[in-house]
Amino acid sequence: MVRPTLKDIAARAGYSISTVSYALNEKSTLPLSDKTKSTIRRIAREMGYVPNGLARSLQAGSSHTIGVLLDKPLTTPRYAAIVQGLSEGLTERGLHLALLHKAPAARWIEAVRGYQLDGLIFIGHDDHEVPVELAGLVTKHGVPFVALDCGAFDEERGYSTVDFDYGAGVEMLMTELEGRGIRSVYYLRPDLVSRAERIRERAVLSALGERPDIGLRVVPTGIDAQVLRRVDEDRDQQSAYAQELLGRVERALEKDDADPARTALLCSWGADVEVVYQVAQRHDSRFTVAALASGTLTVGLWPNLVYSKLPLEEAGRECARLIVAQSGPGKEHERLLLKPELDPGQPAGTNS
Repeated sequence: MVRPTLKDIAARAGYSISTVSYALNEKSTLPLSDKTKSTIRRIAREMGYVPNGLARSLQAGSSHTIGVLLDKPLTTPRYAAIVQGLSEGLTERGLHLALLHKAPAARWIEAVRGYQLDGLIFIGHDDHEVPVELAGLVTKHGVPFVALDCGAFDEERGYSTVDFDYGAGVEMLMTELEGRGIRSVYYLRPDLVSRAERIRERAVLSALGERPDIGLRVVPTGIDAQVLRRVDEDRDQQSAYAQELLGRVERALEKDDADPARTALLCSWGADVEVVYQVAQRHDSRFTVAALASGTLTVGLWPNLVYSKLPLEEAGRECARLIVAQSGPGKEHERLLLKPELDPGQPAGTNS
């Protein structure tokens, strides 16, 4: 199908191309008679003319599109929730979202400077933070930019940042477990030594240090950077990791003689929750399963399940708000630290 052009409309209407362009531009200040404008617009409709959005964006200096730099699969609930919040926040502001693939930093900076994008949002994870080259180009060219989950809440940066208060989430969850009468915690800790994991581990040890009546047992989950990479790329590897984790938790519970009614299995990763819950239920339904990030199970449907939930969708919406603010006059860089929310569910034997 051939799209009609301004030249085609001009030929049928008997006007110059420039007159047709002025007549179809709602913001044009060139004086044209109402008859001329209505004739040209009628012919354009009859011919099925659609304005060239890219050309208009270049003329206006805006693409109404924000580029999102994320190198994790959207099949992971954590990143799907963030992108969902981003999409909603941008849509509310009349903007679109474009997921960007890996490429040199200069390519995306030039895309913003060339009006193909209006700004960039970088989604970090583990120890994957804003690359030095990208941060330098953002600062140099004043590109609207927001970084999420890069651990920059206590540092001055040349752009706005949004981070999660992992420590507050640990304290919140430990207070809940203590109130439930928990006296033993199995800490399912990844072998991945990342910034977020370091924060969570320190917070767990600190919280239990203040609660001497609660004992701690660390159970490594076996996932490190190399295993994580394979799990992200291959579903078969996801199943293999789940089986490995299941075996580790099984062996830990069989070795000890813990009181299920006073014991919690604490998952650092939401992705581990379903496997750990399965093992706990197999041994004794009185075990509590707790997580420092939400998983795929709904607490209202699974007794003795409790989450310290990261505000993932809220983080996405805040990034949308901040990227718009970065594009306006008199912009100021904000550093947000979002606290998790407790999702306590229902202890076994209680009514909803």
